[in-house]
Amino acid sequence: MIKRIALLVVIFTLNLAAPVSAAEDGIIEGLVVNGTEDGSSIANQEITLDTHLHDAEVALTTIETDSEGQFIFDGLSTEPGYSYLVKLTFQEANYSSEWLSFSQGETSKFTEVTVYDSTTSDDAIVVAAAHTIIYIVQGVLTMWDYFLVENRSDLTYIGSKEVTPTPGGTRETLRFSLPEGASELQPGGDLMECCFYHSEEDLIDTIPVLPGAKEIHYSYMVDYSSSTYTFSHEVNYPTASFDLVVQGEGTNVTGDQLVAQEPMVIEDIWYNHLSSPELALGDILDIHLSGLPSGVDNQQTTLWVTLTLALLTGGFGFSFFVRKKRLQPVSPKGSLQHRSQRLLGELAQLDDDFEAGKIQEEKYRNLRSTKKAQLIELTQGPKDKRGNG
Repeated sequence: MIKRIALLVVIFTLNLAAPVSAAEDGIIEGLVVNGTEDGSSIANQEITLDTHLHDAEVALTTIETDSEGQFIFDGLSTEPGYSYLVKLTFQEANYSSEWLSFSQGETSKFTEVTVYDSTTSDDAIVVAAAHTIIYIVQGVLTMWDYFLVENRSDLTYIGSKEVTPTPGGTRETLRFSLPEGASELQPGGDLMECCFYHSEEDLIDTIPVLPGAKEIHYSYMVDYSSSTYTFSHEVNYPTASFDLVVQGEGTNVTGDQLVAQEPMVIEDIWYNHLSSPELALGDILDIHLSGLPSGVDNQQTTLWVTLTLALLTGGFGFSFFVRKKRLQPVSPKGSLQHRSQRLLGELAQLDDDFEAGKIQEEKYRNLRSTKKAQLIELTQGPKDKRGNG
């Protein structure tokens, strides 16, 4: 009887111990690759594993890559709730893998982290598409700016000019002009709260610009006190296309280098639409609005501005605009414009499906990246790989 009890105790103890051992046999191995043609060596780079449990950071482990850029982290928990991020800093720019987690029964993962040589030249930075959407409430213009920024080289742009005053010599990487009197700035897209600054005239981002594309959008408010308002839009980067959309059937809109397009009517609201196929660095667009509603209804203004900012900050402004563009006369099938409109529509629908919970985040991110890359390829046409030093 005593022997039987002892045997049960041993079995019970082993059963308790087994899951712990199995749960800590996870391995993440991978490779750091330099995506720059004839790029610098990635040997002996410090690389860190960031461990999270239920979205809370619990550990940081740092090792070095070998001479080929390979690395391995072992002794990792494979329990549900654990997730891992591989990250490193290379030539003053930060890079990371996707978040990694172990499925049931899985004990190993592989990831590849691509880095690039850095440059202080912004010659390869362009804007593939830009939109400014203006919503009008009595006494207030709520503006939403969207930029599809592309780095067309195989070098990461880390900036050349320091932002002052900032600690540690933070560099400016992107700059966008703001109209005089802009307030209540709300960032969106790839802008991060930690890393952008704004003055009375400009919004400045400090995140390095990797090869490929990133979306920048933000909203702000401008007060007006008469039936007319004029502001200047400075072009900070060569821009392949620019659209200006302004609410208000009774509002007249004119602008240098802008061509009036067919107006839009969205849910019984009239929008003026002007565009320019191409803008050069340094161009100044003087945009004039007239016929603006006068008088201020403070209660209505507060309500509409609050709702508008909420929609724009969530990215719905761009989706709203794109959905409307799908109702415009269709370009001939197979044409560049037709294909671009189709991809813009698919991007908008994808955003809608994600917001409605119809698609998982990982699948959403992958599909969106693929379609965005296709859109960029259409807008820029054939290109040669270009490096800048």
